[in-house]
Amino acid sequence: MIMTDTGVKPIPAYVPPEDGKPRNAVDEKWMKLTRSARHYMERRAKARKETIDGSEARH
Repeated sequence: MIMTDTGVKPIPAYVPPEDGKPRNAVDEKWMKLTRSARHYMERRAKARKETIDGSEARH
């Protein structure tokens, strides 16, 4: 693993499987978290758009 000048190890990034199918329980967990985060951000963007348009946003 690569060390930085300060001696801190970088956190490796998660890379999903190319075929889109989980290889193991860790892949399944990260894919679920990624999907949840994506849907959360889509809902937030939609709520902001509704607020800008003048309609009420749900909280």
